[in-house]
Amino acid sequence: MLINFNDGQPIDLAQMLLAKEKRVENQKLMLNRYNYPLISLSIVIPGPIKNSSGANFLFKEAIKALHDGFTENALLVIDEQHYHSIAGAEAIMSVKCSVNKLKQYCINIEENHPLGRLWDIDVIDPITQQSLSRYEFEHHARQCLVCQDMAKVCSRARRHSLDDIFSAMEKKINDYLINTPV
Repeated sequence: MLINFNDGQPIDLAQMLLAKEKRVENQKLMLNRYNYPLISLSIVIPGPIKNSSGANFLFKEAIKALHDGFTENALLVIDEQHYHSIAGAEAIMSVKCSVNKLKQYCINIEENHPLGRLWDIDVIDPITQQSLSRYEFEHHARQCLVCQDMAKVCSRARRHSLDDIFSAMEKKINDYLINTPV
């Protein structure tokens, strides 16, 4: 399978900020409608192209991993919405579960699934309407895909080229495809 992260349209900062505003608006609507914790899923994609065949592959795999876990853990999804735009694919899911249990479950997916590092799975508390932090659950910040330092540090310093980051992502995906039975 050919993984491509360059076969989409580049976006600018204004489009990215507009997508983020729309995501927050969609989250608030679902929080107010159901009053259950939310999962807000997006894909970790550096650079100006957020919607590509590679990003869409990662999104589908993340949805599958979440649903497999819901089934294993007998978690009930109250509502699920998917949004696809030039800014990438996103999902918002209202889940009947304690917010702390749901956050721990999502951290486990991010840390243990072979592609989990390429997903951003936030859990939003229906009471505070804020995303829960990994630190609250005694988990370290996420590691850089290239050098294993803290991802935020490398990102802010622009320590690695996009080519290096995409090479690391493609390696994770190829390893996953090789080791996953069809």
